[in-house]
Parts: sequence; C-alpha cells; structure tokens
Amino acid sequence: MNPVVIAAGGSFALALILPAALIYVFSRVSGWSALAEHYPARNPAPEPRKRNGSAVFRHWIGYNGGIVISSDARGLYLAAMPVILSFCHAPIFIPWSDIREIRRARSLMSEGWRIDTLKAPEVEFMLRPSTFEFVKQHAAAAVEIRDEGGKEGMREGGNE
Repeated sequence: MNPVVIAAGGSFALALILPAALIYVFSRVSGWSALAEHYPARNPAPEPRKRNGSAVFRHWIGYNGGIVISSDARGLYLAAMPVILSFCHAPIFIPWSDIREIRRARSLMSEGWRIDTLKAPEVEFMLRPSTFEFVKQHAAAAVEIRDEGGKEGMREGGNE
C-alpha cells in the first residue's frame, strides 16, 4: 500500500480519535464524572435552559460555553454541550438539599460561585458569574449564598 495513503489515513484517524480521547480524559480529571456518579440526572432539565454556560472544575479545567444549565425549586441541572461533550459527560442533577454552600471564589484565572456538595466534596467546581445569575433565584431560595468577605448572602426575599 502507498505510504502516503497510510499516512493520510493515520492522520485522519488521529484527528478523530485524539479530540475524543482528550474530552474523555477531561471528564474524568475534572471531576465531572464523579459528580455525575453521585448526582445522576434521572429526568430532563426544566425550561428555560441556559445554553453556552461556563464553569471551572478543579481550578483549571474550563467548560467555557460548554454547559447547559437549568434549575427549579428541587435543584440544579447541569449538562454538557450536546454532541461534542455529552458522549462522556453524563447529565447531573444536584438537589438543593445536597448543596452545603455556595460562595464567591477565585480560581487560577477566573472567579465565580463555588458550589460544595455533600456527596462529592472532593469535586471542586464553580459557575462563572453570568452562568450563576441564571440559577441564582432558585439557589437563593434554598441555599445560603456567601459573598466575598464572609457577608451572609441571599435567601428568598434577601439581597446580596
């Protein structure tokens, strides 16, 4: 067989396999998979949903524009971008009752709202401010939100 054809075929295969492998590795390293194992989404997320949401896992793995987020009175719904990320990022549903704390935080190169869960405390993740704004009303009704400086945050009817 022609070496050029073999090289072209190998390059094409690598171009398909490498990104898929990296996405899979990031789903494991970031903690998304662990969070999904503890908090599997068993029902579809309610409307409205924010597409192109952003989050940071483990201080450095950014899902910039790769999150679909929603909330209701029961909890927080997270899903990865359909097709591109969803093949190895299972949807997540975290009941508000399983969220220990939501607080303003900084990571290496960004800031946002860190969410600490009861069943997966080892998974550090935060929603970027514009993404958190989308679910803030439901969150504030169910969970204490702490702003910087330790100010007590919002609850239903409260202000930040």
